Amino acid sequence: MEKLNIKWNYTNKIVNDLLRINRAKEIVDLLELPLSIEEEIKKESIAKRVHYSTKIEGNNLNLNEVKDVIENKKDSHERNVLEVRNYYNALIYLNKESEEHNTITEDLIFKVHNLVSGKNITHKNNYREEQNVVADSISGAIVYMPPEAKDVSTLIKQMIKEFNSKDTKDIPIPIKAGILAYEFVTIHPFWDGNGRCSRLLATYILKAYNYDLKGFYVMEEFYDRNIEEYYNSLQMGLHHNFYFGRNEANITQWLEYFISTMANTFEAVGNRVKEIYKNSKEEINIIDTLDKRERWIANYVVTNNKIKAKDIANHFKINIDTANNWIKKWIEKDFLKRFNDKQIRNVDYVLTEKYLKNLK
Repeated sequence: MEKLNIKWNYTNKIVNDLLRINRAKEIVDLLELPLSIEEEIKKESIAKRVHYSTKIEGNNLNLNEVKDVIENKKDSHERNVLEVRNYYNALIYLNKESEEHNTITEDLIFKVHNLVSGKNITHKNNYREEQNVVADSISGAIVYMPPEAKDVSTLIKQMIKEFNSKDTKDIPIPIKAGILAYEFVTIHPFWDGNGRCSRLLATYILKAYNYDLKGFYVMEEFYDRNIEEYYNSLQMGLHHNFYFGRNEANITQWLEYFISTMANTFEAVGNRVKEIYKNSKEEINIIDTLDKRERWIANYVVTNNKIKAKDIANHFKINIDTANNWIKKWIEKDFLKRFNDKQIRNVDYVLTEKYLKNLK
């Protein structure tokens, strides 16, 4: 009976990148963003995941066209459109599944492949029954010859058993996701859609085990930036035939690439979240620091564009000197500023930019 007997080991790079992943994860988990901003980032990330993962497989729709497909603004039976819609359906299905489950099953794999292939989710699916190959699209040369069809079911069952085993529970989730992604695409259980399914399953694992960064990250975009590095990391210079070394390969090189890509992606998200959080907190703090008088001043300026000392004196029933003293303090606070420095009498004042942009 054919088995996968892959090996891997921790390296300094993997350990350091795991630390980077967890630091970024802590930042995103701790910093609360305004709900509207979170939803916008999630929406954009979903579109990018669909776009870049299908682009890797040759889909030629650009990001805006992918968004139109997702939003049902582009209705067509063109292959590229159907491929995008199918991938989106599979991604949304797995997002929902990950809220209640965190295991890998054959039923899950078949359902994901059904959706990726454009079939009904309950369609009776099977693994390929004949040999297939991955060939170079230009030269036609064989890039990879996966295991024979007779071995596929056994290898998939082994992959599932090992992932769900208590013996692997102490392996960090990012590494487990990387291992499964490699094993799945190496087994190549279907005629097509294997690459897309492997990336979807890795995404499912990360979300199910709370490594989803609230849905903000897109590893596929990093893959696409250097697609040759992505494929080379999967190939690792091994023989193109599964039975000539791939079935017992040391996949540390792949895991270094996968974990490093995840760390780079997560750090980019963490930095973005910190910046958004800082700006959103600044907006909230600015509004919160305004007392009742300042709120009235702000509303008056927003409505009338400018304000004079006599307007303040009349509204608050104070003398003009007191109004000018208030204005002096507000200028020092950087709340108000002169509209025109050349004015000497009957001066007009406006809000400074940092207040105006948040109140207008």
